[in-house]
Order: sequence, then structure tokens, then C-alpha cells
Amino acid sequence: MANVTSTLATRGIESAATATPDLIALKTRQQAAWSSGNYAIVGSTLQIVGEQLCEALDLKSGSKVLDVAAGNGMVSLAAARRWCEVMSTDYVPALLEQGRARAAAEGATIEFKEADAENLPFADNSFDVVLSTFGVMFTPSQDRAAFELLRVCKPKGKIGLAN
Repeated sequence: MANVTSTLATRGIESAATATPDLIALKTRQQAAWSSGNYAIVGSTLQIVGEQLCEALDLKSGSKVLDVAAGNGMVSLAAARRWCEVMSTDYVPALLEQGRARAAAEGATIEFKEADAENLPFADNSFDVVLSTFGVMFTPSQDRAAFELLRVCKPKGKIGLAN
């Protein structure tokens, strides 16, 4: 491994072991990409995944639920249909607007907040359930995102991901 690493280094190529990614630049590019397309169309076709995740977690009425990297709110809506208190977050304002429109069309009560999955603006132990469908999996720093999900989830709470 040392020979491979030194050979790569002499050619100006970083190995996975030595690479130091610019996560801020990556996140900026991702945010621009998510803002540029009509991902609501894709999200709507995946609504069943949000329903299945809520069923798998056995969500109970009145549970305080956080949807991280919610996109257009497919799992937020599924949780709201189960009479949960839902906070839907994403770092792309355009996607949150689409989620608001979907919630309004269904008469669902959901709070929407711009938030980065790697730096959630909530107190420790704030939610009974923390979930994400095809969202948090795209974070540049998976370790940081996992820490944040655990941090905001109450002890003995549930974390559910569909990836």
C-alpha cells in the first residue's frame, strides 16, 4: 500500500487514504444541482417509499417527527397522515416550497425549515422519530450527518432511513 500511495503522490494523485475533499465546495455544487431540476416529479413517484418507511417505524399519533433532507416532503406527508407533529427540513429552499404546496393541497399540518443535515438547528433529544428518504444519504460528511441524526433523536427514539 505504501508503494502505491507514494507512486500516486509522485504523479500528483491523491489516494482515498490521503484525499482531503473540500466538503463545503461539494455541498455548494450539490445544492445548486438539487435547485436546478424538477425533483418533485421524481419524489412524487417515490411516495410509496415514505409510506412504507412510516409503517416500518410504526409511527404513532402525536409523535414528534423530523424529516431530514426532505426534498419535496414525501415522507413528511406520510408522517402527517399518521397525525404526527412533523418538521420537514432541507437545505434547498425550492424543494421546501414544493413540500409546502403539497402539504397545503392535502390540508396537512407540517412545519418547514431550511436546515443542513450536517448541522441541524435543533436541541439535543428533540424528536421521537428522525427519518429521511433518499436525502441524508447524499451528505458529503456521512459521519457528521449520522452524529446529527443521533443528537436530535430522543433516547429510545427511532431513526429510519430509506436509501
